[in-house]
Formats: sequence, C-alpha cells, structure tokens
Amino acid sequence: MKGRAPISLVAFALLTGVIPFLALTGCGRRGPPVPPRPQVPAAVVALRAEPSDSGIVVTWNRPTRNEDGSPLEDLREFRLYRAVGAASPREAGARPVFSLLATIRAEQPDNAAVLDGQYAFRDDGGGGGLLPGVRYTYRMQGVNGKGQAGAPSPEVSVDFALAPPPPVALAASGGDGMVTLTWQAPQASPLTGTPPVRGYNVYRSLRPGVYPSQPINAGPVVETQFRDAGVQNGTSYYYMVRSVGIERPPWRESDNSSEVSATPEDLTPPSPPQGLVAIPSQGLVALSWNANPEPDLLGYLVYRREPPAVSAGRLTESPVLGTTFTDRTARSGATYMYSVTAVDRSPRRNESAMSAELSVTVP
Repeated sequence: MKGRAPISLVAFALLTGVIPFLALTGCGRRGPPVPPRPQVPAAVVALRAEPSDSGIVVTWNRPTRNEDGSPLEDLREFRLYRAVGAASPREAGARPVFSLLATIRAEQPDNAAVLDGQYAFRDDGGGGGLLPGVRYTYRMQGVNGKGQAGAPSPEVSVDFALAPPPPVALAASGGDGMVTLTWQAPQASPLTGTPPVRGYNVYRSLRPGVYPSQPINAGPVVETQFRDAGVQNGTSYYYMVRSVGIERPPWRESDNSSEVSATPEDLTPPSPPQGLVAIPSQGLVALSWNANPEPDLLGYLVYRREPPAVSAGRLTESPVLGTTFTDRTARSGATYMYSVTAVDRSPRRNESAMSAELSVTVP
C-alpha cells in the first residue's frame, strides 16, 4: 500500500515477542537444567545418650527448620540408628556400622516420651537389656511428610556398664551454715559386669523425693562423707546419694540411696559486749555499754552478782533492745558486780559470754 513505511525487523521482533524471548534465554553457554533443592529437615540437635538401669535413654530436640532455613511444617518421624562395637578405642579410620534401631513418630509416638519439644527413647535391647563392656553409638535423622530424610545428627556413644549398687546408711546433720553427710560404701555386686564404685554423686532438694538432674558436687566424691556449705540456716534440705561406676560423664549411677533431711542452724553466739560503764546514785545504778556489731543481734541481758556470791542473777527477763539499763533494785551501801551478755535472733537465741564484770558500790 502506498504511503506506508515497511515494518522494520526490530519492530517486527518487538511485536512478535522474539526479543523478549532472546533476552530471557540469553546468549551465554547453555547447560543442563539444575533441579530445585528439596526442602528436607535440618539435622537433629542436642542428641544425647545416657545409661539408665539396664538400658540407655536417648534424648533429642525436635527440629523446627529445614536445611534451607525455612520453617519445618511437615515433620513426620525420626529414624534412630545404632552401631554396636567394643568399648575399647577404635582403630584409626574405622567407622561404626549403623543399622536402623527404631522409627519414632513426630506426633504422639507410641515408643517414646515427649515433653516441651524434647523426645526420650529407651534402648533396652528389645527387653533383654544391653551388654556390659559394649559401646553403643547412635545417630538420628528427621523425615518430612514426603519421606525425605535430613542430614544425620552428630553421633553420640555410651560405653555401657551395669549400674553399681547404691550407698547405704546415709545420715545428715545440720551445722552452722552447712550440712554434713555420711554414708557407707555398698557391698560388691555379685552380677558379672558390674563396675566397681569410683565415687559418689550427692543430690540436694528443697522437697522430698524431687531432685535435679545434676549433683551438687563438681566431680564424684571419693570419700564416704560430704560437707554441703551452699545452704542457709533455718531451711530444711533433703539429700540422696548415688554410687558412680564410671570415672567420666555420662556417669553410670546407681539407684538412689535412702533419703535424709537436715536443717542447718546458727550456732555462733555474738561477741561479749564491751565498754560497760556504771553510774551509781541513791538507790539505783545506771548502766551503759557499747553496741555489738552483729547484724542478727536481738538485744542484751544484764546480770548482777553480790559478793560473796559466785554466780550472777539475771536482772532482765527478756533482752534489752538498747545499750542502757537502770537497776532500780540496788540497796544503798551494797556492792554489786555487773555484767552484760548479747543475744542473737536465731531460734536457739545464742547468748555470748559475759562482759567483763564491773564493781559498783551504791551510795
């Protein structure tokens, strides 16, 4: 048609979408397509294994993320693997051979306990118990709803041994700011494979029958006594002790010993008052002394002795709160020996030794 310019190649390409196609495909080197990386659960963390009775308890935390950091919303189960070998050190380069031990559902498992996102599975060798002197190594994988397993967790191992017998004859006595515990070593167990007692772990609680997972001692106590100085006077504490059959964590502990309780109490009296001064006058004697420095001081007791008597009688029925007292029962012409003691607020009402006696003759 006359008067219309021919459509250029570029315009034709823009109209037909060729250039966008070229821009998308690019002009670089072509390669095979890369499939998208599947979203699999992140590796299970905090996997632990500890001996318990005739088995091993394996615990772990539920993962909340996939390997790529996205939220894990379709966790289906856990696969627990176990390798069995000698408890002696492995040869260099040797790797444990794992086999599937158990599959644990992520929701309402029937073979594990769950509390606040932490799982616990007991390996008891199928009900027959585990073998002493054998190393059991565990690892775990999380599996999503598509059956895709995440990376294996770090491995944990236990050199299994039977539990030693518990200590006997546990006793406790409260002191001033401390509790002293004593017990007797257990008799050797007749069961083959039972380790000798390497020491003891001491557990403390404010409630009977409920104890924390960690003992109060930093390492196993090798003696059959323990002094607990981390207590407060006037508070009752409960204790139990376990024998330890392995020299390093995780401790192979015995059952609990019997439970005992003790209440530490203040047994330390105040220091004797100082600076006693007496001012006699007609029919009375005014006494004063320096204040004691003890923070738990309750007050003072005033004593009087009339020679030739050798023992003093108390003039105050209850402690005097201040540092002065007036004796209004003094007789004119009599000579008296005065002294003062300090009393604290403890339930025992610890009383100090007497101050230096002061002789006074009443005019």
